[in-house]
Amino acid sequence: MSDTENNGEQRELSIKEEYQLWRKNCRYMYEFVSETALTWPSLTIQWLPDYTTEDGIINTKLLLGTHTSGNDQNYLKVAETHLSADGEQKVNSRIKIVQKFTNNQEICRARYMPQDPNIVGSINGSGEVDLYRLDSGESGSYSHFSPHSENGYGLSWNPIDKGVLLTAADDRLVCVSDTNKDNELLFKSDTSGDIVNDAKWHHFNGNIFASVSEDQYTYIYDTRAKTVASKYYSKGSSGINSLTFSPFSQNLLAIGNSNASINLLDLRKLNSKGTSGLLHTLMGHTEGITCMEFSPHKDGILASGGSDRRLILWDLFKVGEEQQQEDAEDGCPELFMIHAGHTAGVTDLSWCPFKEWTIGSVADDNIVHLWEVNKGLLVNEDTNEDIPNSLLE
Repeated sequence: MSDTENNGEQRELSIKEEYQLWRKNCRYMYEFVSETALTWPSLTIQWLPDYTTEDGIINTKLLLGTHTSGNDQNYLKVAETHLSADGEQKVNSRIKIVQKFTNNQEICRARYMPQDPNIVGSINGSGEVDLYRLDSGESGSYSHFSPHSENGYGLSWNPIDKGVLLTAADDRLVCVSDTNKDNELLFKSDTSGDIVNDAKWHHFNGNIFASVSEDQYTYIYDTRAKTVASKYYSKGSSGINSLTFSPFSQNLLAIGNSNASINLLDLRKLNSKGTSGLLHTLMGHTEGITCMEFSPHKDGILASGGSDRRLILWDLFKVGEEQQQEDAEDGCPELFMIHAGHTAGVTDLSWCPFKEWTIGSVADDNIVHLWEVNKGLLVNEDTNEDIPNSLLE
């Protein structure tokens, strides 16, 4: 047996041992955690916002995709699950696929339109965009267009202007399309010097969006000026994979780098040279960041997923807090919790929009995890009211 094969077997054993240790400790970390195996891995996950409650049980749905590597038909999928409304009911939260919509390629990202969750947009491995109506009864999309020529992961609906869709892809382009007007191209930029890995709209300003690229730059765009308003150069990042705007603090932006670090940026301090704006760097992952999302419920709570199989929850209110020696050995003070249940790189995550501290996550191990943080870990969660001035000013 070669050293490479031997090391591979040892690594696999290590992952299995880590997983067994995680399973052993689940009861201390979660209110519930469920695992569902998929036939094919999903690169995307998002809770749908609509739900019903009956006899203490929440009935809800999630968006998933397939990545079949050309070995089978690809689909956008809708999965159904059940959650306990009060924590008292014992519920089986394993998911069940209830709808499938065909797509030409693997679904890289799928997101519902915030003003009409019945409409879902997706971008695939060829940079094609498809729009679906979940209640249509159709087996495919109702609209199909190709703003990009290569694989794309950037997909974001404008939270203020209904039907305006932002996309970004490996062809180095960011595009804004108006799906209300036959997918008319409103904005197109080739500013990035390399692959664009992610793009998202600002939560408070419908004219502002950001993109991140392999060229190590974060670009802030203003569609009114049709140009880059400011930028940030993440030196040594080896490329930037993901970004997320805070839904609470309008000047706070987080970016996730290939070198495993996360940068917190102040939009007010960014400039045209890309030399300022850094507030703090979060260190906890050991491989590249793949996805990030701020909690929609709790100010300062950030979730990040990485190629290191980890999903980390961060509490930004703890930045700069003093630690005892034994606590410092476990990580920086703002590292709140590590979800270590996936056995392959995390590909996407989603906070449940109606149930606090509840997350869905997917990974290359074909497993969907749904989980809620143990309430015993949240003793001091309501002590903070605002992001501290020391972080943003």
